[in-house]
Amino acid sequence: MPKYERYFVPVLLFLSCALLSVLIPGGLIETRNFSQISLVVLGAFNTFLTTLGMLSILLIYFIFHDRAWAFLLAGLCGFGYFLVYALDLLKIFPISPDPMPHTLYIIEILGLIVSIPLMLYASKGFNAEGDSQENTTKIPYSKKFILVAVLLTLASIGIIVFATNAAMSN
Repeated sequence: MPKYERYFVPVLLFLSCALLSVLIPGGLIETRNFSQISLVVLGAFNTFLTTLGMLSILLIYFIFHDRAWAFLLAGLCGFGYFLVYALDLLKIFPISPDPMPHTLYIIEILGLIVSIPLMLYASKGFNAEGDSQENTTKIPYSKKFILVAVLLTLASIGIIVFATNAAMSN
């Protein structure tokens, strides 16, 4: 993989996470009411979305440390983003009695578009990095990384609770 291409996956992961994060229920963009969906289903969905976003952030670190498995997971994240946006745009899940705001529609289309090169470049990166023997030797954990992972986990819990509560009461 050419050197400049190795930055595509982290940039696309960050962009995908950023696009998803502005769609947190209760914010300015995602204003639809999902109170007709059970709390368990909505909580599970918000857990999936939050995990998808936080995993994207963590994968950036491992991609910069040339981990083949990180490219594989990045491709799966790309598929996750694609699936989330496609299901909502096709009005399959989640279904709300409220119409989709225009801004939400545009952001979801952009997210869908960004997910496609994310899947493609992550696959290309996985194939390129998978041949390297150096990938299996060194584990790049630092105290700073562990602290960031713990903080992201705590933030994730807060986001899940906030988003689920907001989606139920909009």
